[in-house]
This record gives sequence, structure tokens and C-alpha cells, in this order.
Amino acid sequence: MYISGLLAALVVLAEGLHAQVPRAEAALDTATARLGDPVRLTVTLYHDATARPEAPDLPQTFRGLAPRCTGWHPRAGATGFELAQECELRFYELGRREIPAVAVPFVTATGDTLRRETQPLALEVISARREGEDQLRDIKPPLPISGGVPLWVVVAIGLLALVLCTLGGVWLWRRRSRTPEPPPAPEPIDYAAEFARIAASGLLERGAFKAYYSRLSENLRRFLEESLTIEAMEQTTSELADALREAEVDVALREQIIDYLAAADLVKFARFHPALDAARRAPDAGLALLRAIEETVATRAAEAHAEHPV
Repeated sequence: MYISGLLAALVVLAEGLHAQVPRAEAALDTATARLGDPVRLTVTLYHDATARPEAPDLPQTFRGLAPRCTGWHPRAGATGFELAQECELRFYELGRREIPAVAVPFVTATGDTLRRETQPLALEVISARREGEDQLRDIKPPLPISGGVPLWVVVAIGLLALVLCTLGGVWLWRRRSRTPEPPPAPEPIDYAAEFARIAASGLLERGAFKAYYSRLSENLRRFLEESLTIEAMEQTTSELADALREAEVDVALREQIIDYLAAADLVKFARFHPALDAARRAPDAGLALLRAIEETVATRAAEAHAEHPV
């Protein structure tokens, strides 16, 4: 009788000590599950203020069982602190299955590490047959995708990419099949009217001699390029004189053109201010040169036609 009482006291003392030290426990909500049905696993970590648990990664530990886990939830226990997490697991093979023990390290206040493990749990997985069925239903585990991306997301992205590629291909095909429209021909420049616009611009009245003569010179140079097919915009006045000589422009007309442009150069580059009356006559002088050049071009065209009639 004395020995039995002593043993009972030792058992109670051991259980009390066991409840106080850090420990880890696991529990299932059922001992039998149908194929593919969810099974709830609860892992609870018990500790006091002198030990801190390092919670395990349960989704990684049970990655082969299609886990869906909540977060770790702390709560106050009767003898200290508790940290619990629930996971839904699914089994896709019949028969007796075992959930292995989960190792949990506890770090004490002195820096030591205590290793505890949950108890392994057994589970019986039975068929998913309906009443009257002789064959198991075709239940397969979900296809794992690296990184934890669900299969339907991968399929949706693939279909979206296919649709976008198809639409892009149709757009490119239509674009290439169209006959490109020729760019619109530039409108002809009325150089005579441009001399008149420069005269009426009011630049002389504002004292803008440089801008006034720059426009006159540019207008005449552009007309020379178009009518005589020579470089006139990028050449100096002396270089343009050589180009006019090679174009066989009459000596008198050539000198008049060079004198006109040289006078404009004095204003543009030497800051020369001509007499106001002479500046006002400059557009008319430019127009006279334009008419003389047109007459020269027309005479050459008539001579060429006479030599080589169509």
C-alpha cells in the first residue's frame, strides 16, 4: 500500500514537471479521413518566460500534403505561454499514414537550446467511393508549381500571353499589308510673295536690320537652289559666286546677285546699318533679281527644246 501511494505521487510529480518544461504537442481532428479530404493538424508549443520557441515552418515541413496553414497564434496558458498553428493537410494515398514528429528548438534565457519534438501521429486514409460505386474516384494531388504559384494562375497567365501574342500578330500583319501612303508633296514656295511679306513685316520700323536682311538673303538663296540647282544655303557669298560662274549665269546678273548678297552679309555679320530708304528698296531689288533669274532659266529651257525637240 505504501509503495503504490509512492508510485502514484511520483507519477503526479512527473506529470507536473512535464507540464512546466518547454514542450511541443501535435493533434489531429480525426483518426480516419477519406482520400483527398482535408485533415486539420494543430501544433502547440508550450513554454514559460525562461524559454523562447523558434517556431518551425509547417508549410515547408508538410509541403507534400498540400498544406494550407494559418499563422502562429500566441495565447496565455494555465502554466505559461502557448503558441499554436493549424494546418489543413490532404492525403492522396490509401492506407495507414503517419505524420512525422516536428522538431522545435527552445532558446533559454541563458542562451542554451533545448530540442523538443511533437509526437508522431497515425492516420487511416480510406477510399472516396460513393454508395454503389466499385471503383475509386480519380483523385490526384494538385500539381506542384515551384514557388508555390497555383496552377490556375499559371494557366491564366499563359492564356493571356497567347491572346496578346495573337492580337499583336494580327495588328502587325494588317499594318504590313497596308499600302503606305506617299508623303504629301510640299507646297511650292512663292518667293515673290515672300519678298512682299518681308517688306510688310515691320522689322525695319522696329530697327531689326539683321533679321530683315537675313530673311531677304535666305529667300534669294533658296530660290537660287531651286531654279539653278546649285548649293546656295550652306555656301559663303564668294563660294556662291564660283557656283554661279560654273552654272554659266550671265556676268552682269551674276555680279548683281553677289552684290545683293554681300550687302546683306554686311548687315548680318558686320552690324552695318544701311540707309533706311535703301533698306526699304531691298525687297524690290530682290524681286527684280528673281525675275531676271526666271527669265534666264526660261531662255535656257527654250534653247534646249529647240536643240532637242520631242
